[in-house]
Amino acid sequence: MNARAATLLVIGEGRRNDALAEELILDGFLLRRAEDTGVIKARFAEDDTDLIIFGPTRDRAASLAVLRSLRADELGPHVNPDSRVLWVTTSEDVAETLRAFSAGADDVLRTPWEYAELLARVGSLLRRGRIDRTDLIRFGVLEIDTQACRASVGSVAVPLRRMEYALLAHLARHPHRVYSQDELMRDVWGYRSAGATRTLHSHASRLRRALARAGAEGLIPNVRSIGYRLAPEGHSAPDEIGD
Repeated sequence: MNARAATLLVIGEGRRNDALAEELILDGFLLRRAEDTGVIKARFAEDDTDLIIFGPTRDRAASLAVLRSLRADELGPHVNPDSRVLWVTTSEDVAETLRAFSAGADDVLRTPWEYAELLARVGSLLRRGRIDRTDLIRFGVLEIDTQACRASVGSVAVPLRRMEYALLAHLARHPHRVYSQDELMRDVWGYRSAGATRTLHSHASRLRRALARAGAEGLIPNVRSIGYRLAPEGHSAPDEIGD
């Protein structure tokens, strides 16, 4: 840890998060609590917040609404919309995980989980620091740091070769658009004429497997006779998805 102890803001009802807060204090973190999501602005105004932990709560809808407002920069001048966020849940419902990532969580910890794992994820998020939103591309669990040329799924780094990363970043800028093979060979590889699509297919296949190993399955589908896109089959654009 740095010379200045990291400040964590834990959001969620007291009885569900008291034990978690006590453990974090024992490990040297400065803790602030917001048992009511409505007081989050006041808690932010007290001091810098290095990481926000959305703890288990009965009112998941309220927490999701706060997270969406945070990312939309609607919580006022004292609140940094790029603050790192860890969503912690005791639910086994995959839908909650997907909603949390969609709302703007940087990482999600699902049950069953141990405190040691939570501590490791907190450390990982703190090391990543704060990044300018213009340098980030997010799609669900996938995050691409275009400045550092790195990709991650939650807190899991995705090891990629140079052209695999270039293909991923290109597809991610418009994740629902289907790019033709000729477009990708021209724009990613710089080929001026059609052909050599085996190179594209092999890179797309390796990229798909790397993302799946990191926990993001189904990305980079091959749209038959056309090309590739980032979004998986059956995934609608955000404005077509209901809560």
